[in-house]
Amino acid sequence: MSDDDARADAPRDSKKPPASLTDIVSAHRFQDMTSLLEWEPCAREGLLYGVASGTCAAFLGLFKRGSLISAGNWGVVTFAVIGVAGKQLCDYQRAYRRARTRTMLGMDKPAKVANFTPDKPASNKPKDA
Repeated sequence: MSDDDARADAPRDSKKPPASLTDIVSAHRFQDMTSLLEWEPCAREGLLYGVASGTCAAFLGLFKRGSLISAGNWGVVTFAVIGVAGKQLCDYQRAYRRARTRTMLGMDKPAKVANFTPDKPASNKPKDA
């Protein structure tokens, strides 16, 4: 075993204490978090669908079961599943509209979208009898 291996295995002596949760949160600005909603086109829709459905699921679970922990679990899972599904649906619809627009304008070949084949344009050539 070489000296380099021994140094890699040895614990690091650091004079800095580990970062606390408040240090980590204060290092990020709120504006950085909200800018995600501006440059990611479908993030807002997915987030809103997830929050609304997660809140509804949590309240329904709370009224039905009466357990706050169970209701919270259902709310978080519903938020995650519906949020991701909402973003994926929005992405698919956006790609579909873009491919459809490109096809109608004749800009280039249509973009490949899963399970999407645009209608064939009508041909102006007369059919031979």
